[in-house]
This record gives sequence, C-alpha cells and structure tokens, in this order.
Amino acid sequence: MISIGPKTKHELEKIGFNNVKLPEEYSSFGLIKLLEKTDLKGKRIGLPRAKGVDDTLRVSLEKLGAEVIEAEAYEVQETSDISLVKNLIRDLISEKIDVIAFTSPSTVRSLIENSKKFSDLEKVKASLRKIVIASIGTTTRKVLEELGFEVQVTPSEFTVEALAKEIASYFEKIDRLTNLELDKLDFKILEALQFDFPFVENPWEYLAEKLGIDSQNLLSRIKRMIELGIIRKIGGFPNLKRIGFTASTLIGVKVQQNKLKEITNIINDCNNVSHNYLREHEYNLWFTITAKDSEEIQNIINSVKNVGVSEEDILNLPTVKSFKTDVRFSLL
Repeated sequence: MISIGPKTKHELEKIGFNNVKLPEEYSSFGLIKLLEKTDLKGKRIGLPRAKGVDDTLRVSLEKLGAEVIEAEAYEVQETSDISLVKNLIRDLISEKIDVIAFTSPSTVRSLIENSKKFSDLEKVKASLRKIVIASIGTTTRKVLEELGFEVQVTPSEFTVEALAKEIASYFEKIDRLTNLELDKLDFKILEALQFDFPFVENPWEYLAEKLGIDSQNLLSRIKRMIELGIIRKIGGFPNLKRIGFTASTLIGVKVQQNKLKEITNIINDCNNVSHNYLREHEYNLWFTITAKDSEEIQNIINSVKNVGVSEEDILNLPTVKSFKTDVRFSLL
C-alpha cells in the first residue's frame, strides 16, 4: 500500500494498515518515481482518486506495464456559500492581499472560473502578478505557470504545514533585506567591486584610496555585506584552457532516491566538479566537470557507474563553445 502523503498515511494507520510506503515527493510524480524501478508488468494497481483529476499518473503506470483500476472516490465541488470567494476576489483587486496560497490545481482553476463569473478576470490576473504566489507543490505550480503566473514560494515537502512555514520564511528574508540599512558608501563599494576592481598586488588599499576611506573600514563593510548575503563571492575566473584544462562537460544523471546521498557525496568529493544541483526532472542530478582531458572526465563518470548507475541513465553534454556573460548592476 502506498500513500501520496503523510496525512493519508496517518489515516490508514489509524484503521490498522501498517507498513504504508511514502514517496520522496508527495505528488503523482513522486509515486511514479517510487514505482518506476519495480517490475509492474502484469500487476494490478488500485487507484482511488478524486473525480476530474488529470490522467498523468494512470497513463504513466500503464506505460510501466501495470493494469490500473481507477475508482472515483470523491468529488471536489464549489462551496454553496460563494460570498467568501467573492470577498477574496474583491480584496485581490483592491490590493488588500499580500500573498495567496494555492493547495491544488483545482483551487487555481476555481479562482479563475469564479473571476470570470463574478468579476473582471483581467483585473484579477493583474492583481495576482503584483503579489506573492505560493504553491503547495510542483503540479499546482505547473498549472499556475501555464497560466502565466510567477510562483515565488514552493516548499520542498508538499504539505500545508510545510507551505505555511515556507511562506513565513519567505517574508522573513524580505524583512531582512528591507532592513539592511545600507548607506551611500556601501553602494559605492558595491559599484567599485563590479566596475573598478584592480588587478594589483594589494587591491584593497587601491580601492580604499579611490573611495577615500581606510582599507580596514572597506574590509569590515565588505565582510558585513557577505554575512548579510548581499555579496556572495569575490573571486577570479581564469581562462581554464590557457592553464591546461582543455575538457569540460555538463552531466545529467537519473538517480534513485535510495542512492542519491551516496552519489552526491562521490561527485562532491571530486575537485574537478564546480556545480552539483538536484532538479525536478527525469534526470534529477546535474553537475559540471572541468578537467585536463576527456579521460579525466570519463574517470569521474565511471565512479558514478560503479555504484549502480547504468550508461543509459547518464547524459553527457560536452562543451562545444564557451560564452562569457558580463553582468554588472549600476546602484548609484
């Protein structure tokens, strides 16, 4: 027995069903990932669901060889008291709402349909684009993005509790940034670091003199802005080919959840790896390698294959041509 999330699992356990499995991601995609490594050919899967949901889960399970028996266990219906929905739409247009949280694709579609019935849909859309939009998970976020909305908040765990915490965390970050109290000298320093950083033996003395301050004051201000997260990194980017690194590539890997930590640690231990990211995709782990030659890259790929990843689950995209982007922000 598999549950899509912890609350459903808890209810099953209350009536005596133990050993209920949970996917890593509480969504249809998570269920598919959990089952895709299992031989489902000839297996019958019962799927109690809400009426009117999309058929992605059923189709995916059938592609894996299962016979899926769907049962419409319940139906999501509009509330009989539509006044609260009207009040929400009115408050949206009046800009009285700072954040709106969607807990399912049906809540998104319901708001859109009711906006058409009881108000001006274009005004509602315009209001939504001015506020923070939160989504309980990737499926709901996809629906919002397909409608042209930017989603600022999505928790890593797809539960209402995690969504509430993520919304609170988002606004805490905004408050910290709002209360940074940077003065004009801080902005001058940020400009100088972007536009006038010198290639000399003692760059801090040079910059401090140009700014009319002492180097200790400059360094203490830079340290503070690093601690606040305004400055993420100060460092050089050498031309790697000129110093002997002639090969580079981007690697995508399909990694099972039970091997994710082990493979991530192997990749992170490689000095040749500069970036390593988890992504919501069939190829869920992506990293970049810069090496002296292609043989060195292959050795890293082999270390991943040695822990049970097949050749078919590794996507190797070697660099063909490099483009350097110079991005600077004028602050004064």
